[in-house]
Amino acid sequence: MAKASLHSGSPVAPRLAGRVLLFAIPVALSSGCGDGAEPNLPASQVRDSAGVRIVENARPADDSRLPWRIGPEPTVSIGALTGEEPYLLHRADDGVMLPDGRIAIANTGTNEIRVFDASGLHQATLGRAGDGPGEFTALAGVASWPGDSIVAWDSRVRTVAVFDSEGGLGRSFVLDGDDRPDEPRMAPSDGTVLGRAVDAGGGPGYRRENSTYELHDATGSVRVSLGDHPGRESFINMDGRMAVFGLLPFSRSLHEASWGESVILTPDDHYEIRVHDGTTGALAHIIRREYANRAPTREEVDQAIDDALGRTSLTGDQLEWTREGYKGMPLVEHFPAFRTLLTDELDHLWVREATLPGMDRPAPLWTVFDPDGRVLGFVETPEGLTILEIGAEYILGHATDDLGVESVQVWPLVRAAG
Repeated sequence: MAKASLHSGSPVAPRLAGRVLLFAIPVALSSGCGDGAEPNLPASQVRDSAGVRIVENARPADDSRLPWRIGPEPTVSIGALTGEEPYLLHRADDGVMLPDGRIAIANTGTNEIRVFDASGLHQATLGRAGDGPGEFTALAGVASWPGDSIVAWDSRVRTVAVFDSEGGLGRSFVLDGDDRPDEPRMAPSDGTVLGRAVDAGGGPGYRRENSTYELHDATGSVRVSLGDHPGRESFINMDGRMAVFGLLPFSRSLHEASWGESVILTPDDHYEIRVHDGTTGALAHIIRREYANRAPTREEVDQAIDDALGRTSLTGDQLEWTREGYKGMPLVEHFPAFRTLLTDELDHLWVREATLPGMDRPAPLWTVFDPDGRVLGFVETPEGLTILEIGAEYILGHATDDLGVESVQVWPLVRAAG
């Protein structure tokens, strides 16, 4: 399924490199979503700054919700506690609905792609654990590709495998890189592959990754560079009785998504979605939304560390030494501005709100933007559902029940008019 786009014919095209404007020039100012828009939508302002189209959005009212509805229960649920092997999911971390309605699941725990029909019946299993053609050592994702193909990628050996509509392996390749193949990150529906090379930094203390992104063609050759971007924040403490390495509590990160002919590469330091032109690699659009942020307190960080350690199998001295090492971690400057983002089949951008300590928010809350980056409003999704894909009339997600049984589910989505 398509993953959506800022329209390629956006009002302001990127200008030639080297041309600099000292001041931003406003090219549009609107309340709501422009001509013919519903009057109750939050205000949006659109302007141009040195060839970059910037959309500034007000925050929707706290108690407001779009009239879109997600059904009370899934129409399809794949996964079981016991039974036939294909239904026993283990780390089903990614999934996609294919153009013909079939569902392909990346079951990363077994390095297999399991394909089910529209009703949830198993049809085929593609790939397996191994290091040969069409095999995976660290299956990371799956997507639909042109020509009814299924594409999947391995994050460890950095291979990309393309299967035909019948499940046969068509070919496999790696992504060109400077020192080693780029790590495949996602495969937009146009037949390209986004690759990444990460510099994690060196030495103990605070570190933040620097990620270099390139868009590759269907042979693995570099098509365009998308530049360097700040990634995850982490920390290494070598001073205690046990070396400790890990992400900072409430660490900020980098988010990736395809949006038609564009690519989103954006850190969550601020509520600012940065969109790159897929042809030139240049920053083409910035989408912002009003957001009030703050820094975490020492108490909130300590509680987050205790919660994380409580989910490990560490006991006794190892637990205490690890706790001691984590106490040396610094505070991040502020919470991430959002948690994750997705684009849907109808070119809408969905940004999941961060839930800060003390917030009473039982269901995930998303801000939805239209294809031009103007805010439409809030939508809630089912609690416990990790969304993998959003179609025109469905949401595909992953859930784990109280017994630890995983399932991939299809939920109906009705985009009612306001």
